[in-house]
Amino acid sequence: MVLAKEKRSAFFPLFAAAWWALTAGFLEAAILATKKMGKPLMKLGPDYVWMGPLALLIVFLALGLMLILAGKFWKRLDIESVAIFSYAVLAFMDLLILIPGLYQLASLALAAGISTQIVRVIRKRRDGFQRLVRGTLPLMAGLLLLLSVGVHGASLIREKRTLAALPPPPAQAANLLVITLDAVRAANTSLNGYARQTTPRIAALAERSVAFDRALSTASWTLPSHASIFTGHWYHELSADYDKPLDATYPTLAEFLSERGYRTAGFVGNLGYCGAETGLARGFAHYEDYPISWGQVAASSGLTRTVLDNFRLRRLLKNDQHLNRQTADVLNDNVLHWIDRDPAHPFFVFLNYFDAHDPYLPPPPFDSKFGPGRKNGKHSPLHHWLYNPAIGHRPLDQATIQEEIDAYDGAVAYLDDRLGLLLDGLKERGLLDNTLVVITADHGEEFGEHRVFEHSYSLYGPSVNVPLVISFPGKIPASRVGTPVSLRDLPATVTDLLGFHDAPFPGTSLRRVWDPASGARGVDISPALSELNFAPRQPEWFPISKGDMKSVVSAGMHYIRNGDGSEELYDYEGDPWERADLASDAKRQAVLEQLRGLLNRMTGK
Repeated sequence: MVLAKEKRSAFFPLFAAAWWALTAGFLEAAILATKKMGKPLMKLGPDYVWMGPLALLIVFLALGLMLILAGKFWKRLDIESVAIFSYAVLAFMDLLILIPGLYQLASLALAAGISTQIVRVIRKRRDGFQRLVRGTLPLMAGLLLLLSVGVHGASLIREKRTLAALPPPPAQAANLLVITLDAVRAANTSLNGYARQTTPRIAALAERSVAFDRALSTASWTLPSHASIFTGHWYHELSADYDKPLDATYPTLAEFLSERGYRTAGFVGNLGYCGAETGLARGFAHYEDYPISWGQVAASSGLTRTVLDNFRLRRLLKNDQHLNRQTADVLNDNVLHWIDRDPAHPFFVFLNYFDAHDPYLPPPPFDSKFGPGRKNGKHSPLHHWLYNPAIGHRPLDQATIQEEIDAYDGAVAYLDDRLGLLLDGLKERGLLDNTLVVITADHGEEFGEHRVFEHSYSLYGPSVNVPLVISFPGKIPASRVGTPVSLRDLPATVTDLLGFHDAPFPGTSLRRVWDPASGARGVDISPALSELNFAPRQPEWFPISKGDMKSVVSAGMHYIRNGDGSEELYDYEGDPWERADLASDAKRQAVLEQLRGLLNRMTGK
């Protein structure tokens, strides 16, 4: 009996570690679940309910082992008290991080103060605390296991029921594959004349498809752009915004095709603004966003995420990669595995690649395909310029900008290569010839052309001009379209090409711009509207800091209205980088007035 008691006492710091970790983890999950009821768009996947506790469990157990080893060499150390204090500090830090505006040092000081009092109480009631740990720890461990299995079990059951309820599909129905290359601007694709061969596979596909030279997104950031691609509605007509998901006001392409016998699936790399909680998953029987990975486990706890995303640590480690980045290789494997599960039904697959998104860290050999590669491992100066308050928005020198462009181009080339491998996989399965493939981007990217970088800060051409290729072997001719078109017309286009003439999507099928029989080749069929809502807490010289922005491309011109009412006008055809603002040109006042009226009619303002 004495020996058993000694063993239990010697290893009790590990049991206590597990107890504190799971207690804090489940409390954090409960708080987040409560907050999520009032703020549904919190960039959380359903697995946070068990991944957060698991992340803390790993950290606390590692700390417990180190304390036990320390006790072997430092006999006078009260390991149990030190352990309880350490666990309590970390547990309360994990919870205090959830309080908006509370500085990390303040959280640490507060956690240390609370933990000091807790140690005093537990030391007086040590036996009672040990009984509490032994009695409740198995229950919490069981809950952790139940949640990890239950979240995925529920998802599988829902998918199975949805597929079982599918109506018969139309005879000889074609498949649909919609691919968005997140943050890929048209100007940096060889498809659109870029000097660097960044997209040879897409360019080769374009030679036997319809390729668009001037496609424009409806917004310069992810969620509203995808919402338009799925519903055919403009940004101002939709609920989707920075903290609001897409609601059920309008039907989605996935809902429409699911009701007609298609099995539907989405695979996304942009977790924050393409995840299921954004509303984009509506209508998909299967939707994969937040991965089951160690990186996602680390990202699911406030404590581990805060530590691992610390800018000082990241700079020291020379690694700015996202903890939970899903690469194109992983997404491709998941897509093909899902397609293989049920070859009997036609499919609609939506695939969002995220590899060309900041911080632009392509894998070898693409990391040095267009230049010497990053100077400091995986450190991105631009990433810190955008998000690190200690750096601020200081001017970036041309060498740094070129480093970012080189890395970005390498990431685009990597995506092009992997997209080609996916199409090869479909061809090997005999599916490509019966698949309508749409390749585009949700928005573009800027590299200082108008003093801003990345996207979502302006509506200039680099942010809204995107690649667009539509391939449908034997159904549409190879063609090159120079007419400006909007991605808003994609739902009407794909349902038209698939043979559905009862689709509820607004807009016009783009078939009109390549089909000579329509008599509309080269004609503006739908002025391309782009919009951007005000983003707070940005530098005052960012265009979006002036308020909501709107722009329209029509009659060869690009008209931009800023939030303060100021106007800009650019020659869309002759000045693609928009260096010369023609709004004050006396010769352009008639067209300025025309576009002003057009924008008012399109937006109702």
